[in-house]
Formats: sequence, C-alpha cells, structure tokens
Amino acid sequence: MVTVPEWLSLDAGEEVVWTGKPRLRRIVSNVASFAVWSVAAFVVAFVLTSVLNVEFPIPNRAVWGVAVLWTLLQAANPVRAYLRTKNTDYLLTDENVYKKTGVWSENVTRIGIDNIQNTQLKKNLFGNVFDYGTILLSTAGGSGVEMSIEDLDDPDELRTELRERIAQAGDRSRSEPGRGHGGVDPETIETLVDEATALRETAETVERHLQ
Repeated sequence: MVTVPEWLSLDAGEEVVWTGKPRLRRIVSNVASFAVWSVAAFVVAFVLTSVLNVEFPIPNRAVWGVAVLWTLLQAANPVRAYLRTKNTDYLLTDENVYKKTGVWSENVTRIGIDNIQNTQLKKNLFGNVFDYGTILLSTAGGSGVEMSIEDLDDPDELRTELRERIAQAGDRSRSEPGRGHGGVDPETIETLVDEATALRETAETVERHLQ
C-alpha cells in the first residue's frame, strides 16, 4: 500500500496508486557548472598572485577573498536546484493527478483524471539512452499543457497507469445515468425529440393554412 504524504488531503474513497519524484541526477549539470566556475576563479587568483606577480593596489589575500566569494555565489545554483528537486513530488490516485512544488512554501496542483484529454511523453537523446523523460498533461477545454511531470525515471510506467485510469474514467462516464449525452438522460432526450417533432408539425400546418 502506498503511503499518503502529509501534504496531501484525499477525498473520501480516493486511493493513492503511484508516487514519484524528479530524478536527483537532473542537478548534475548545475554541480558541473559550479565546479567549472569555482576552479576557474581559483586558477585566475593563483595565476595573478603567484605566477604573474601582478602588482595590485589591494593585497593578494583580497584577490583570494574575491575568488572565495565568487565560489560561494556559484554554490547557490546547485543548492537551489537540489532543494527544488527534493521538494517536488508527483502523485497519482484513482481520481486525480497531483504535483507538489515549493521549497519554503507548498504549492499543490491537481488535475482530475476524467478531465485529462491527452498525455504526451517527451525524451531527449540522453532520456532515450538512460530512460527518463517528461510527461505533459492536457485537459479538455484547456489552453495547452496543464501539468508537466518532469525528469521522471521510467516515465512509461506512469504513462501506462495514467492511460488505464483515463480509460476507466471514460467507461464510468458512459455507464452512469445522465452521462454520455452532455449530462442529459435518455428519457429527457426522447421528450425533447417528441416536442421538436410536434413543433415542426404545427409549423407545417400553419404554413399550409397561410398558402
């Protein structure tokens, strides 16, 4: 049984069927960028103070201080990426899809499964090689992508589960009374057809009398 996280408040009878998170390896590029810029800062400081012996109006230790400060500033990028990744959660129930984001505050987005119109899987070159990707969800009447489930390991698992749930929701809608005809039950449709037929016959009768 899947554990319900603290940030989620389920409706009565709603069950969690899948949970996931973005892959932590997504921050590798941020860490690599931090390493490159940090090394570059210390190399420049070393060359200026020890190799070229450039005379500065400020002490050499100030040059090294600037290099350290630059490194600390660059460290903010991978730390921010790590916190965003660790504080992002994806969750699928038998009724809804949830996405929780936010580092200092929580932002929870929900889409009803019966409202999902299309699921799109996006993989780049490395995603095809290492089997990760992003699932984009679009809803009926929406203006495009309503939710993106990003950098997910083995995204086909979730997409398959989603498609099965969407199909089940469609079957329930067609089998429920009053569904499948815009929310109008069959008896009402029959009554409307009879009234429309009667009105047409009345109009034809009036037209013959006027001729």
